[in-house]
Amino acid sequence: MIEKIGPSRITFNILNYAFMVFFALICIAPLWHVLMASLSNPRLLFSNSGIIWWPLGKATLEGYALVFQNSSVITGYRNTFFYLAVNTVAGTALTVIAGFVLSRPQLKLKKFFTLFIMFTMMFSGGLIPSYMVNRAFGLVNNVWGNILPGLINAFYIILMMSAFSQLPSSYEESAKLDGASPLRIMVQILVPLVKATIAVIVMFIVVQQWNSWFQASIYLSRRRDLWPLQLFMREILVQNDATRIVTGSDAANAANNVANLVKYAVTIVGTLPILCAYPFAQKYFVKGVTLGGIKG
Repeated sequence: MIEKIGPSRITFNILNYAFMVFFALICIAPLWHVLMASLSNPRLLFSNSGIIWWPLGKATLEGYALVFQNSSVITGYRNTFFYLAVNTVAGTALTVIAGFVLSRPQLKLKKFFTLFIMFTMMFSGGLIPSYMVNRAFGLVNNVWGNILPGLINAFYIILMMSAFSQLPSSYEESAKLDGASPLRIMVQILVPLVKATIAVIVMFIVVQQWNSWFQASIYLSRRRDLWPLQLFMREILVQNDATRIVTGSDAANAANNVANLVKYAVTIVGTLPILCAYPFAQKYFVKGVTLGGIKG
């Protein structure tokens, strides 16, 4: 049966597409402005105050050259990828294990542990008590201070638990009849069935860790060699200090035209990797969140 498309439907489609295109342009315009500004002539960029739709003057990579010549950016990249790898692998593994355990109906005190984890989503001890506890465990000014305190997230555990709970119990029962252990049931049977939810959690962890700077600013205040990239970016962008990137004879110009170019370039350098990674996991988002949705 062929559905007839009337004038009202055509009008709706036109308005819908027009709105989506307009909304997409609003989202893309700021990033495009930053990208074009990072390729612009530094002197023209310093005197410009409007939105940049194409490079001002002859396109140049001077800003990127200055950024990558500085050892702080390379150090920040190295540290960020290390924190990203450890948090993603360890955090995802712990989340899957915790979600699997909490989803088992035979678990004693299941309701207590679930409510306890959900309680931490709404209430916490605060920043100062957390710092004192972590300092007592020796997590200040070392790499573990930027890893262990935020390694596992209560919301992700609940999401994972709900995904496991929605799977038919027949999978587990059949595996038990064949003599499979709980660990084998989880790894070989159930985990492949919730890989969409795991992909969503992995992407959440990656985005969160890539943009993380506050925790490092607290626990790594005396160890610049352990700072992630975002903390160096904050120093340049928020504290308006680009002289740490522009060194030597160019330091005098940093307060004028070169500083703006460096800020735009370092923004692209810090944003581009996560923008490139996001589309590959986007297809799992709808399916993963739906599968892991909390039952009413």
